[in-house]
Amino acid sequence: MKRIKLLLAVWCTAVVSAFAAPNALYFMDILPYQSYQNPAFQPLCNTYVELPGISTISMSEFNGGLSLNDIMYVKDGQLVTFLHPTYGNKDALFAKLHKTTHVSSDFDLSILGFGFKVKERGYFSFNTSLRTDALIGLPKDLFKLGLYGTPDELGVNRFDLGSTRVTMRSYLDVSGGYSHRINDKWTVGGRLHILVGAIGGDMRFDQLYLDASKDAWEVHGKGKLQLSMPGISFTADEDGTFNGIETPSDGMEYLTSYRASMGAAIDLGVEYKLLPELSVSLSLKDIGFMYWNNLNAANGAIDGSFDGVYFQEGEALQFADSLLAAITGSLKYDPTANGYVQEMRGKLYVGAEYSFLRNMMSVGLLSKTEFMSNYVSEEISLNYKIRPCHWFGISAGYSFVSGGWSTLGFAMDLKLPPFNFYVATDYTPLYYSANGYPYKSQAINVQAGVVLTFKTKDNTKRLTAKAADLAAIPEVTAEEPVTEPQAVPEPQAVPELVEGPAATEPAEVETSVSNTTVTETVTEKVEEVQGDEVGGTNVVKL
Repeated sequence: MKRIKLLLAVWCTAVVSAFAAPNALYFMDILPYQSYQNPAFQPLCNTYVELPGISTISMSEFNGGLSLNDIMYVKDGQLVTFLHPTYGNKDALFAKLHKTTHVSSDFDLSILGFGFKVKERGYFSFNTSLRTDALIGLPKDLFKLGLYGTPDELGVNRFDLGSTRVTMRSYLDVSGGYSHRINDKWTVGGRLHILVGAIGGDMRFDQLYLDASKDAWEVHGKGKLQLSMPGISFTADEDGTFNGIETPSDGMEYLTSYRASMGAAIDLGVEYKLLPELSVSLSLKDIGFMYWNNLNAANGAIDGSFDGVYFQEGEALQFADSLLAAITGSLKYDPTANGYVQEMRGKLYVGAEYSFLRNMMSVGLLSKTEFMSNYVSEEISLNYKIRPCHWFGISAGYSFVSGGWSTLGFAMDLKLPPFNFYVATDYTPLYYSANGYPYKSQAINVQAGVVLTFKTKDNTKRLTAKAADLAAIPEVTAEEPVTEPQAVPEPQAVPELVEGPAATEPAEVETSVSNTTVTETVTEKVEEVQGDEVGGTNVVKL
């Protein structure tokens, strides 16, 4: 029972609500948000405005490959665990784990954003967002302890916990981007981020071992704990050993003690059209760093011990608290620490999209790689999009890495000018328990909101009307009745729109105005006008 609760505690620690932009938005060209994933993309609208607090609300979570169904599942109508004498298989569960299980998370809330087209080839965009991200690394030996306990009852059981890591930060992101269409094939873009830090923390180890025996549990290694937060301070014993965190009683102390933590990052993107229907794209996002002030730090050799794990029915499991206390109780407070540099979690997108049926349908393939020191995550997804008209679109996708054939990506946008409502997710659960839990899901993410878009052009390539099929109908205005034929200038040659004989003779058209029949001589001069506010369908003006 202790091992079950320990493993559940570790797994639940991993499943933390978080936030990020779904991959499904990468191919939703009617929305401006694909330009936040690749700054080379240009929105189809001439102008967009994000509504504060409701245009970008997204959340996601990825726990490194484990799902609740790996720990407990239904067999013969009953809910059983991996330790069930008949159906349980803890060896299979342990084999699924990576050397380090990474839990990554993000938060993104748009405060203000807008963008606008510049002439025919350029597009500017600006955004201010509140962002939070976290990364937790859980070593495989930590799960080994939960699954198998300490099998050597007489000797020492050693567990390597050196890849344990916790990184988190919360900051304000102010960014500006520009995209430029060089020609019909190449489009490039970039975005500069100015980062203003609020809270930052980092705990990592050069090495960390747990030696467990029947006499004592001991931890040995070397590590570092850093925390940047206005108003807080580390406390230490007389010998300099870290013993806790002190928080101010007055809220004003948070503000008066604040020193801005600044950083910068850059996004770069490119799109290339191999064919009018086929495009490939690549982008690097969030390549940069943050320098944290308001720093409190503790580091040094770790040499702590505790009596092991004790559990009584009805009481909480105290293993994590005991281990953390043994680690932090060995660190020395560093009063000389001024600040530290923390790299951002960079992302690499590589995409390809093929459109057909006049761009009303498309198939897209996207590779997304996240990277940070000692951490790399890869995601590959396939997307199918349908856009029967300019005001509505829907897409479905599947992730080959985190899908597990139990989730489905989904995105939809509905435009009721000027409002554009949208929702997108990469992992819509397909299986639920009787209590409503998505027990086969390894990840959760969703983004939804409302954005104002103006003068959106239709991206479906309608068939151009042929001049031969058009009736030569002159414009008539409500003027005084005309009783005599009017002379018109000699027809001038104009370029033909399609193949066919040029009009060389005037055409006589009989028209009735105010019950008076007149004959007007007109030339077949046709001007094609591209419209967007009327849905983008080609309008032919005679």
